[in-house]
Amino acid sequence: MSKRLIIFIASCLAMCSLLSAQPVRIMDTLRRLDMENIAVRQRGDTVTVAFEPTPYRGVYRGIDAAIRGLAAIPELPTLQLVVLDHAVPQLCITLPSGLVKAYQVKECSLEDLYRTMDITVATRPAMRELKGARSYYRSFGQTDLVLYPGVMLANNLRTKLYRYAVELQPALEMQLWKGALIRAQVCLPLVNNEEGKWDCIRPGYLTLSQRFRWGDHWQGEVTAGNFSADRQGAALSFGYLSSDGRLTVGMTGGVTGVSHLYGSDWHLGTWKRYNGMLKAGYYLPGCHTQLKAEAGRFLYGDYGVRGTLSRYFGEYIVGVYALYTDGEKNAGFHFSIPLPGKKRSRKNGFRIMLPDYFSFRYDMRSGNAYARRRLGETYHTEPTSAENSCFYQPDYIRYYLIRTLKNENN
Repeated sequence: MSKRLIIFIASCLAMCSLLSAQPVRIMDTLRRLDMENIAVRQRGDTVTVAFEPTPYRGVYRGIDAAIRGLAAIPELPTLQLVVLDHAVPQLCITLPSGLVKAYQVKECSLEDLYRTMDITVATRPAMRELKGARSYYRSFGQTDLVLYPGVMLANNLRTKLYRYAVELQPALEMQLWKGALIRAQVCLPLVNNEEGKWDCIRPGYLTLSQRFRWGDHWQGEVTAGNFSADRQGAALSFGYLSSDGRLTVGMTGGVTGVSHLYGSDWHLGTWKRYNGMLKAGYYLPGCHTQLKAEAGRFLYGDYGVRGTLSRYFGEYIVGVYALYTDGEKNAGFHFSIPLPGKKRSRKNGFRIMLPDYFSFRYDMRSGNAYARRRLGETYHTEPTSAENSCFYQPDYIRYYLIRTLKNENN
């Protein structure tokens, strides 16, 4: 009897030792994959993990690397994975221990695991579990030199068939604290047929932005500094996300003044122009298409509506838009393509890299009057390439996790 008791106690101690070692194994696994802002906490039979897949191009590619690495750990308890962006929670993925064990003993495939696991934008319960947990391998203070390409193409002048300009727009980017990013960019002309700003070395985005997340469904961002379209000022965005990430409702607005540099003359105007838009969007998972509608006041005081349709082909995006403002119509298209480098790790806190994507938008601008009146004008507070890097839609991520796996097996 005493022998059985000793064996039972030894087994319990061994199991406790294995369970207590799991957070360390999880931490080591994610670090080997170059993840950042890693936090781990175990409560009972569940381990909650937060991480940021910083070096991976494409959200689903970083998630895929993390799940494959963690699912190889033996005797793994239930996992709650919180995916971060600039240390702000974006997604929560739940992997039940039974599902992971079935995958480890080959009773189900990795594709079955991806189909069955739960993905939601509701991150608050998981973040409560991590409250007070220490974050390791932080991205705060890490610096990137991002070599953005810039292309301008327009045909709204009678004297020229096309106006064009090609630039290199390098930017230093640094995360200061949770949700805060500072960006300093300069625009270097390469080829153009334009005089004025397109033929001058000039500042690009010089901004400080702060992202927020409230509860499970609300998020926002405040940005101040030098924007695109020769504007400087302050801008705000605020919105609601449904739990499945398909429905988005929100608003954007700002107050700006002119900012342009011609030669040695950098002119900064007073902040007197107000703009604001109400926005709604819906993602159609069956056809991987994002529909967006917005209405409100554009940069130069005209009021109108814009509708956009964007189709996702993995990391490629192709879309069209239509605009009606002050009695005038306009339309155009946009696309985004991935740039080389599926993984870009930092060395000694610094890296030189291309952006994840190259994005371009073309406006038809129906007639000279439309361009002269500056109708439908807007500005961006960050490069459009950066915007496309942050698509945390659960249906999109699950579908392309599975599709990428199938492409590997074919």
